[in-house]
Amino acid sequence: MYSPPDGISRSAKRRKLRLMCIDLTSDIEKNDEENILTKYEFADIKDSCKIEYNGESIEFNVKQLIYLNKLGEGSFGLVHLVKLENHPNVKFACKVSWNLNLKKKTNFYFYLFEIKKRLTLEHDGYQNYSSQSDLKAMRTVGNDRHPHIVCYYGALIDDGQLIICMEPLETSMDKFYPILHSQFHPTSSLLDKFIRRLAKHIVLGLNYLKSKNLIHRDVKPQNMLVANNVIFKLCDFGICGTLKDSISSTHLGSMRYLPPERLGNICSYGTRSDMWALGMSLLEVSQGYLPLSSESIMSFMSHMKNDWQPDIPTTLSQQTRDLISILLERDVNQRPRYYNDILSMPSMTTLEQNPSEDERNLIENILKSLPIPTPE
Repeated sequence: MYSPPDGISRSAKRRKLRLMCIDLTSDIEKNDEENILTKYEFADIKDSCKIEYNGESIEFNVKQLIYLNKLGEGSFGLVHLVKLENHPNVKFACKVSWNLNLKKKTNFYFYLFEIKKRLTLEHDGYQNYSSQSDLKAMRTVGNDRHPHIVCYYGALIDDGQLIICMEPLETSMDKFYPILHSQFHPTSSLLDKFIRRLAKHIVLGLNYLKSKNLIHRDVKPQNMLVANNVIFKLCDFGICGTLKDSISSTHLGSMRYLPPERLGNICSYGTRSDMWALGMSLLEVSQGYLPLSSESIMSFMSHMKNDWQPDIPTTLSQQTRDLISILLERDVNQRPRYYNDILSMPSMTTLEQNPSEDERNLIENILKSLPIPTPE
């Protein structure tokens, strides 16, 4: 049993984790019913975890996680790349829901312990269910090894705090596309193929979530992961628990991907809202910047609610322009009703099943050009 350093107190009793989640099955087509607050209790999550990793059964606890570097951050907190003690080839992307200042090759557990006395999680309303809904969704779909859903390995509790372990991928799309445009300048046809493949993979992931009665609700480039084999995957199904001191940035970040019918209104968030967010993401990736990104959030909301129309790059094929255009229909009822409607569009059906050599080279070269993560 870990003994904390002198002068640092620790509760003798481990807190029981009770999880409050919003039911994500609500959809616009279901009479705009309100989401139902549901209680979930994951009594089987403990301070140790047993997983299957490449055919090997491995049991570990948080003390065995060795920090390597930070992978990303969001409203939930931070995602760190860690390796497993005594298993140097086993690496995880570890989601933790508070701001950790970790150092290279440092025992993960000690820093989790140190940070607890300074930061706390919100335990009510929207902030409370976020990390728990992410865990619920990951346990529902992350074990299925769907090619376009990030793989879930397991979760641990350390003194009541939740740690989610999942597969690490090379990067996220928000870090990828700036280099795509600034350094590589792909031909129009190659960029068009890239956008269509990204769209198809994310739609397949969203469609799979829908088959499990789940909706994503935070589709954006930051939550699209890139693998070296030209595979794109969805992550963050509900966004992990938000810190008190990051509440304002939490909502501003995703606000710019909300459809007009959602801005300023309290209504159900359904698949057509995710479709708008996908359209906005595809437009952002294709032109290299988020529309109206220089506008204040209030100005942005005003444009979106009233008169904004997408300026889709003319260098894209008409099929791809049609795809983005229909996803960004201002009238929610004019957007596709089902994801299969999108998959049956010409931009999807004419896409080669296997990536071309040009696509593979583009992805590989951009990933090689990414800044090498360094410990903080």
